[in-house]
Amino acid sequence: MTEFQDIRIVELSEGESGAAEGPLTTMVLQLSADTPAAWSDAFNETWKGRASVMRRAATACGGTITSACMPYELQSQITEMNKIIAETNASYRHSVEQAAARQDLELKHLKATLKYD
Repeated sequence: MTEFQDIRIVELSEGESGAAEGPLTTMVLQLSADTPAAWSDAFNETWKGRASVMRRAATACGGTITSACMPYELQSQITEMNKIIAETNASYRHSVEQAAARQDLELKHLKATLKYD
């Protein structure tokens, strides 16, 4: 298993952004890598769970985060997203490490109980 590399926002995808949703604009932010489904789920749950007056909806999926906001709000949204991304990276890394440790322990136990004759 390869070591998890932190996910981060790398740029605004101009080709995918710009569709109008009423007064809001769809903004698609490119991530540094495609996210595992569990990472995206954790980000999405945390983002929704900490909704504030100025926080717009945002959804992580694959290698992007999509948000509908006013263009002038995007920088503040990215600042808030970066906080949640850092938390999600840490919790995801911890869960991956825990799963690997459990699997290692299970294999060691199995190896100790096997009989070959």
